[in-house]
Amino acid sequence: MKMDDYKPLFIVVDGGDGSGKDTQCKLIARYLMSKGVQRIRIRSHPSKDNWFGSQTKNALELGGKKGHLKAAFFYTIDVLRSLILFYRHEKEVLIFSRYLLGVCYLPTSLVVFGYNFFSTLLPSTDYLFYLKVTPEIARKRIKTRAETEEMFEQLPKLEKMYKKMNNVTTMKKWHIIDGNLSSEEVWLQIKRKLALIQF
Repeated sequence: MKMDDYKPLFIVVDGGDGSGKDTQCKLIARYLMSKGVQRIRIRSHPSKDNWFGSQTKNALELGGKKGHLKAAFFYTIDVLRSLILFYRHEKEVLIFSRYLLGVCYLPTSLVVFGYNFFSTLLPSTDYLFYLKVTPEIARKRIKTRAETEEMFEQLPKLEKMYKKMNNVTTMKKWHIIDGNLSSEEVWLQIKRKLALIQF
């Protein structure tokens, strides 16, 4: 598979809180740079550089049903904004930290509908990575952060969130990565998939 087949080459690292998405995005970028790729852009959602991303973050910290729905709404706009601005038909590698699995912010009854809708509407890629971790390990990692906790970061919420994610990732060609391992071991799993790209 040649890099020229993708304009841009689009890589998604998805998963719940505490799965290590941002770490793996940085390792992917470092790997691609070592292969001579110069144009690389990482977008982490919710983003910190725009109002919609900030509103998503605020809603996640707010909690409750209202915060739940606001988070899903603003998150969707944040992701769409990134696609509109940065998904261009040129030789640029675009790496998304969190993408389709943001639909798991929705109430359970709407998740499958939302996932099918957005996975049909939005650009896809052969490089969809889902970092699958247990809620207990995710919670342990989250507790080491010096950040305000979000509504989905308590163990019962993590259990529900990961259940939703484990369900919808059976519906598309995801590369399921064992995210319970160390960041180095997780990276080796991803690297084996990226090795298929011809530079």
